[in-house]
Amino acid sequence: MILNRYEIFLKTAEIGNITKTAEILHYTQAGISHAIAALEKETGFSLLARSASGVTLTENGKRLLPYIQTLVNDQHGLSQAIYDINETVAGTLRIATFTSVSTQWLPTIIRKFQADYPLVEFDLLAGDYDEITERILSGRVDCGFLTAPVADPLVFHLLYKDPMNVLLPERHPLTRQNVLTLPEIKKEPLVLPTKGSDNDIQAVLNSTRGKTNVRYVLNDDLSVISMVSHGFGITIMPELILRNLNYSLEIRPIDPPQYRAIGIASMPLNRVSVLTKTFIQYLTDPSKIDFNELCS
Repeated sequence: MILNRYEIFLKTAEIGNITKTAEILHYTQAGISHAIAALEKETGFSLLARSASGVTLTENGKRLLPYIQTLVNDQHGLSQAIYDINETVAGTLRIATFTSVSTQWLPTIIRKFQADYPLVEFDLLAGDYDEITERILSGRVDCGFLTAPVADPLVFHLLYKDPMNVLLPERHPLTRQNVLTLPEIKKEPLVLPTKGSDNDIQAVLNSTRGKTNVRYVLNDDLSVISMVSHGFGITIMPELILRNLNYSLEIRPIDPPQYRAIGIASMPLNRVSVLTKTFIQYLTDPSKIDFNELCS
């Protein structure tokens, strides 16, 4: 895949780090820096401010960002339209995703899909549910992994019902029980992720009456899990996140059982490319991807 300087600038602005951008795009760091410098020379002003911690958009960079985004989207749309006319499943599929799907599912999904469709490459963009929704609606990505319900006019295709569990510190009094009810959970000091990442947890907590005792709110799942392991409270987490954890924790199911519905979301199928439609059909075909087996 040959990237132009606009795509490189966009990815660098999203990631905020030239070195990480180079790793993701399989470029050298010098190659990324050269592409950005060439674009800045073309425009006549700086687009990114460099610092020891990474790069951020300058005010002029912020002004140009939506135009560059539109240009890249249109270029992507043109390429996909050509492939569609030629009835070829090829090109770059841009997917928004969240952490547990990225780590537990995507390596297998990408490997299998590319084995069947070798002309397809993937551009992955991580974020929380709100960011993923916005990126699909704006056309920044072709589709994204989300949990139900999704915003209109997005179309949601269910892939897997992920059980929700309670995480407790070792030797917590509630670990004496085999299962926990929501009223019992809501009385305890809770450690929760921030808005945008906690939709599923809030849906579970709001499914029963009673005040919720929120003690701490943190900006990522691993920070929440770490705080629980150190005894600062308990939390609710989807099972997919809990795989391969290296923390001192106790895990209990909720009674009655609670789930988050994970699926792939896109604009209506009559508005997406053949590549996007093929990918969605691939994911929803159990003979191609068995999500129960993938999560076992």
